Amino acid sequence: MDATHSRIEQQLQQVKKAKITMETTIDQTRRKQNEQDWLEEDNHHLEQEKLALLDFLRSGWQGEEASGFHRYLEEKQHEESQIWKKDLQAKRTHVETELQENKAQLHALETKQATL
Repeated sequence: MDATHSRIEQQLQQVKKAKITMETTIDQTRRKQNEQDWLEEDNHHLEQEKLALLDFLRSGWQGEEASGFHRYLEEKQHEESQIWKKDLQAKRTHVETELQENKAQLHALETKQATL
């Protein structure tokens, strides 16, 4: 009985350590998620500033060459914006998936702890 109790106690300690590690991992993932939010917000502000700058340049430019160059700049800005949005969305999806996996592992550890 004493050996069994000792073994269960060891398992319980291991589960507690794993649980603490998993909670730390979840906190780190949440920080990543917050950083992702900040990046998306910064990207949005930069897009607004680029659009405002393009409008300013459009108002100052005249003639066919200037108009063509302005369209080129708008197209480039739109392409870059789409690339950034796709990258940010992919990173957000990855972070959210990581968070869900971590929560599932924590739940499994809590269940194991309750069982022990």
